[in-house]
Amino acid sequence: FPGGRTGCCSRATVFAGREIAVAQRGLQHILDEYLVLLAKAGNQDAFGRLAGRWTPRLLAFAARSTSNADAAKDVVQETWESALRGIGRLEDPARFPAWIYSIAARKCTNLLRVKYRGQRLTAAMEQDVVNEVAAPSALEARLDLATALKQLPREQRVAVALFYGEDMSVADIAVITGVPPGTVKSRLSAARLALRMHMEGESDEQS
Repeated sequence: FPGGRTGCCSRATVFAGREIAVAQRGLQHILDEYLVLLAKAGNQDAFGRLAGRWTPRLLAFAARSTSNADAAKDVVQETWESALRGIGRLEDPARFPAWIYSIAARKCTNLLRVKYRGQRLTAAMEQDVVNEVAAPSALEARLDLATALKQLPREQRVAVALFYGEDMSVADIAVITGVPPGTVKSRLSAARLALRMHMEGESDEQS
């Protein structure tokens, strides 16, 4: 059955691709842990390599959380300054991702509290909400969502940015933000409900 063989080959190719991707992620984690160990011992080059590897991800997270590219750069710079001072106290190198995100999350929260309260958060939550509500167009849906996002409390913004923007688990977000997993779930649920109600209200007004 040629078709069957083709299907089996396709599945095998997909499976092999996933295995390679998993292996590559594993190697990246090992490299990070090795660099952390060196940085803990005072190796500045290793710390610089960590900064180079993680800065793009932290910039993306900070930009989603603050909705301000310049503010995101400031957040990331302050994050690495704090990390440089505190990396010696990081006991488990495997926890580096959660540790560095927790620093960035605190910096974002402080910035939102002091300077950028009320600004829009352009987080990657659109698909989860827009799919449930009929919007007149993709552009209008994004504008409506941005309007709703800026009204969320800062704790919910950070949770949304980590969960949807960084694809992090509830457990990891709990470690990063220093609250129980149940609190993270409550914040995400409250954010989804608020956004859904806003989108449905906009849809009713236009119908």
